[in-house]
Amino acid sequence: MLSEFAAEQWMTRYETLAKVNMTETSCDALRLEELEALEPGLFSELVLDYGPITGSDELKRQILAMYETGGPENITTAAGCVNASQHVMDELIEPEDSVMVFTPGYQQFAGYAASLGAQVTELPLDPANWQADLDALEEAAEHRGLDLLILNLPGNPTGTILTEEQLQRVIRIAETHDAWILCDEVYRGIGTVMPSVSDRYEKGIATGSLSKALACPGIRIGWVKGPGALIDRLNIRRDYTFIGAGPLNDRMAAAVLRHREAVLARNNAIVKQNTAALRAWLQDNPSYSCVIPEAGSVALLRLPEGVDDEDFALQLMEEAGLFFVPGRFFGAPGTLRLGLGRPPEVFMKGLTLLAGFAWGS
Repeated sequence: MLSEFAAEQWMTRYETLAKVNMTETSCDALRLEELEALEPGLFSELVLDYGPITGSDELKRQILAMYETGGPENITTAAGCVNASQHVMDELIEPEDSVMVFTPGYQQFAGYAASLGAQVTELPLDPANWQADLDALEEAAEHRGLDLLILNLPGNPTGTILTEEQLQRVIRIAETHDAWILCDEVYRGIGTVMPSVSDRYEKGIATGSLSKALACPGIRIGWVKGPGALIDRLNIRRDYTFIGAGPLNDRMAAAVLRHREAVLARNNAIVKQNTAALRAWLQDNPSYSCVIPEAGSVALLRLPEGVDDEDFALQLMEEAGLFFVPGRFFGAPGTLRLGLGRPPEVFMKGLTLLAGFAWGS
């Protein structure tokens, strides 16, 4: 049975009411006219039929350009990264399989895997730096077995990444148990860029989309990159659930990816500016703290000691129109999820409002 997706339910309930959204994890979304300016005539002679069902050749070429290995047979598309990861879990997980995730993390990984009957182990990240304890992973895998390890790199909501050495150790642990690794890489491209799991491990699967680092969540295209035999199985499964993204989404997605260097440069500049502003703000507001991530567009802002994050977020919303998702929904009570990809003027307005907020008054 599926548990309520707490963060998404919270966002559905309050996001549209917010005056200042400080919790959105996508980089500042591109406007349609900005995309058209990059490629005038982008939509000319566009026929709104189903289009290529698993993604056009051009879209697959552009997706593959972000990786070191693979061909079009290693790619299929989905309705965003969340749907891509869902399809992979649907295909790979059998009841009683041992699935491991790190927490704080995106609820889909533990929650959806558990709904499929998996035995899910949640391994805590170190709150001092939000790094993974690979000794704990190895010990848990030895004790409980390991069928699937689900990663999110950079992590939501922590910005966690792995070094090349750490990634190789994770792969060795998975190889020992002949386990799959599924890695949601939707934030990849902002800050330090680590290698894709799909380029380093024969049973490594990467999912991604345009939603976060590429600033186009409204183009509902995600993808899976993985072994060809798995992609074949996913293409059978997705006929029941997705069919295809359609030629409009396909063409827009390919255009964004053709200009990804410019888009990523824009978004990295936004995150860099906001991160500098956050560092300065923390100096002036020492009752708050934050592990500044090396990568991605999201972080956890730790609240003053003893403050309830859900009550705090609700009072902020009601009294100041300032919107955050409570960290407890990711397994990190006492924190708020902070989006670093907001427009800089919005980000500064939010920090100013937060600094002047009188909690509990």
